[in-house]
Amino acid sequence: MSACSKQSAPSMETYSPDKEMKIILEGSRTNALDSWLLEIELDYKGSKNKVYQEFYADEVNKKNVSFDWKSNTACLIHLTQRDGVVITVPIKVSKL
Repeated sequence: MSACSKQSAPSMETYSPDKEMKIILEGSRTNALDSWLLEIELDYKGSKNKVYQEFYADEVNKKNVSFDWKSNTACLIHLTQRDGVVITVPIKVSKL
């Protein structure tokens, strides 16, 4: 048995077409048998917010995570789990 040690996935980031919005995705898990806990940080014109998503996959990489920008303020993050199920996380900023 191996000792418990926290694993981290390389950070992924993407920008809106106008570069005003940035999304940073980071993942961590306790061991290889656990799900990933994804921290999704949104930075829009200096205002930051975070959401979290559980994700079952062997790794977190560009093969199973994709960013689908719908506009300068809306993005769908598609997460393909190891069983083929796709989770979609909508990220949207409402302009005031």
